[in-house]
Amino acid sequence: MAASPAGPVGSMSEYESLAKNVIKKTLHVKPKENVIVECWNHGLPVAAEFVYQLRAAGAHTMLLFEDEGTVWRSMSTLPKSKLGHVGSHEWKAVDEADAYVFIPGPADITKIREFGMDKWNAYTGYNSDWYKRARKNRLRGARISLGYASQPRAAAYGFDLDAWRAMLLDAGSVDPAEIVRRGRKVASLLSKKGRLEISAPNGTRFSCDLVGRKVGIDDGVVSEEDLDDGENVTNVPAGEAYVVPDEKSGEGTIVFDRPVPYVGRLIRGISVAFSDGRMTKWGATENADLIQKDWDEAKGPKDRLGFIDIGLNPRARQGFLQDVIAAGNVYVSVGDNDEVHGKNKTDFSLGSSITNATVTVNGKPLVTNGALAT
Repeated sequence: MAASPAGPVGSMSEYESLAKNVIKKTLHVKPKENVIVECWNHGLPVAAEFVYQLRAAGAHTMLLFEDEGTVWRSMSTLPKSKLGHVGSHEWKAVDEADAYVFIPGPADITKIREFGMDKWNAYTGYNSDWYKRARKNRLRGARISLGYASQPRAAAYGFDLDAWRAMLLDAGSVDPAEIVRRGRKVASLLSKKGRLEISAPNGTRFSCDLVGRKVGIDDGVVSEEDLDDGENVTNVPAGEAYVVPDEKSGEGTIVFDRPVPYVGRLIRGISVAFSDGRMTKWGATENADLIQKDWDEAKGPKDRLGFIDIGLNPRARQGFLQDVIAAGNVYVSVGDNDEVHGKNKTDFSLGSSITNATVTVNGKPLVTNGALAT
C-alpha cells in the first residue's frame, strides 16, 4: 500500500491519545500481533493514526478501506445477490488477526433510505458470520464511535458536529478502570433478586422483577473473561451496565425523553405501557411510522421486556447518538434481547433513554434524578 501525504512528517494528531488508549488499555496489543484497521472515507484520518501507533507498538497492521461512493453505486446498480459477500482471502485475514479496530460508517446514513433497507441488509448480510468467526477466533475488537460523528449524520440529526466529536474524544479518554469501578457498584444491585422501579417527573412509573441474572458491563476493555463470554468487541467510548430482568414482569408506563435515531431521522416522544408483563400500547409523537412496519410484521415475544441499561461514563453527555453511556442515563428496551443472553427471539426491538430518572432496587437508590447514586 502506497503512502499518502496525510500531513507533515512527525506532526501530532488529535487522535493520538485515543489510538494509544485503545491499543494499550482496550485491546492490550502486543508486539508482533496482527491487527486489522477498517474504515470508510471520512474515518481515514482516524485509521491512519491507529496504523501509525500500532506500528510504533511493534504490531503488524492491515488497513481495510470501504469507499462510500462505491457502496452507494453498488447498491444502486447491482442486484442483492451480488452484495454482502466476503471472500476467503478476507476470512483468512480475520482468522489470522489478533485484534481489530473498526471506525464505522457510512458518513451519510440518509442514503440507506434512498436505496431501501432491503438493499442495505443485503449489503451487510455478512455481519452475523463475521461476528461468529471473530468470537470463535477470540479476536479482540474495538468499535470507535468517532466514526459515527460525520457531517452528513450531524446535519441529518441536527447535532453540533464539533461538540459531538469533542464529547466522544473526551469520553473516550476515561480510564477503563473508572468505568469498571462504577460498573461493579451498579452490578451489585442489578444482579440481586427483587423489584426494580423507575420513575421520572415526565410521568414514568414502571417496575419489573430482577431474577439474579448476570450483569453485563461494557467497560472499554476486552478481557480474557469477555472472550470466554463471547463479548469480544467493545465500544470506545464505553460505559454501560445492563441486565435482563424477568421478561414477563413489566408493569406501568415509560415516557422516554430522548429520541431514537433511525437512518437519518429521529423518532420522538416514544412511550410504552405494560400490563401483566406485556407491552399493551406504544406510540410516538413524531415518525412512529418508521417502526410501525417492523412491529406489524414481527413474530414472537415482541411485546415482552428486553433489558435495562444504566450509563456509567462520567464524561459522556446526552444529546447525541451515545446517550446510553452517559453516567446516570437509563435505557429500557422492549422485544429482542437474544444478543444480551435473554429469552426473547424476535425481529422487533424498541428502546430509548430517560435522562432524569430515579431507579431503585428493593427500595435502594441506583440512580437519583439522572445521576448515579452508587
